[in-house]
Amino acid sequence: MAQHPGSARISVSVPNFDEGNLKGQVMEIIVQSLSETIGNLKEKIAGEIQLPANKQKLSGRAGFLKDNLTLAYYNVTPGETLTLALRERGGRKRWALQLAA
Repeated sequence: MAQHPGSARISVSVPNFDEGNLKGQVMEIIVQSLSETIGNLKEKIAGEIQLPANKQKLSGRAGFLKDNLTLAYYNVTPGETLTLALRERGGRKRWALQLAA
């Protein structure tokens, strides 16, 4: 955080799904500092794409990111691209439903 004080711009790669406003775009989110939590970042993403934070799963170089930890904990740097995926809750997976159709 000492290397990156102040606000930072984080890129998020969004999947292409029918749910919410998911059109395969790369969106830019501005955070006040890298001490913001992943949960806070997800809330900002939710406001942009109409997908609730609890349905989002973010991953980066360190793997999947936990809501209660900070961007700094995962060494996320300004301009880095995180990947957004849909959180599935048990049962049949979405791709299995698409294959069956």
